[in-house]
Amino acid sequence: VADLASGTAQGTLPWSWYSDPDQLRREQERIFRHGWQYAGPAEHAAEPGDFFTCNVGDVPVVVTRDREGELHALLNVCRHRGSLVAEGRGNRATLQCPYHAWTYGLDGRLRSAPRSPELELDGVRLRELAVEALGPLLFVHPDAESPPLADALGPLPELLAAGGIELERLRF
Repeated sequence: VADLASGTAQGTLPWSWYSDPDQLRREQERIFRHGWQYAGPAEHAAEPGDFFTCNVGDVPVVVTRDREGELHALLNVCRHRGSLVAEGRGNRATLQCPYHAWTYGLDGRLRSAPRSPELELDGVRLRELAVEALGPLLFVHPDAESPPLADALGPLPELLAAGGIELERLRF
């Protein structure tokens, strides 16, 4: 008879690993903040001005396509008071914090900081994260200097292609 409370039957994980807040915190710190995670479909950031929000583990992210067509993944946290600067998805010219109206370009650079005339805007920006596509799928890594997505995927793209899966044809 399986010991369901301990989860020891047939090599299963202990039940507490699925419900323990400390275990979740450790997984967030050790796994999700140190690897590539699926963020969303590339279609959600296909056109200049498009953005969408997501979480990479417990890290709030906003993925944008700036007016020049460059894709960005940014920490979705205002540098002033830590509020989210975007919610949901859509198309817009800027990201703006709801607290004090600090306004960022879709590339993450601070463009305006009302009531802060002493602040030098140059060099203040939302933290940049790594973002790469695998076909129509966007992946984000919390470390902008992370190894390429291809390193994490290994032979997966070739295996998918060999199995007849055409990623480029997938649509959300």
